[in-house]
Amino acid sequence: MSGLIDEVWQYSHYYGDMLFTSLRLHDNEEDYAAILVLFNAMELICKSVRENYNQNFLEDLYELKRKNMLSEEDYEFLASKESGIRGIRNIMTHRNAYQYCLEDPDVKALSFAEPGTWTIIFESYAPRIVQILYEIINKSHWKTEE
Repeated sequence: MSGLIDEVWQYSHYYGDMLFTSLRLHDNEEDYAAILVLFNAMELICKSVRENYNQNFLEDLYELKRKNMLSEEDYEFLASKESGIRGIRNIMTHRNAYQYCLEDPDVKALSFAEPGTWTIIFESYAPRIVQILYEIINKSHWKTEE
């Protein structure tokens, strides 16, 4: 994952540093904070690639999908309220997360009140999120050809 974050850092030192901060927080067992920083970086990168800071996250994802910068599968992974990153993000930022559980069909419901749940979420989702961000940035053609 660090190699992909290095590539993001080439696009933007600021966003790369955010992603490295997220990893550092995870390494220090601060997974709730790590996820918040990761999700914030994800939203900001999506906005920066679009060069539009006036729409909400769902609108950003839809536009990235429409421009073939985001696959249908990755769009669902990020945008779904029920089973995607957006659902977790909304619970974390708009509600009292401790009232809710992460429901995974392969495991029992995991309470957001348990610190271990945030570790599971980070370790399960961060690699894919970073991969998606890397792909979005590369499809944005931000690098100049020499």
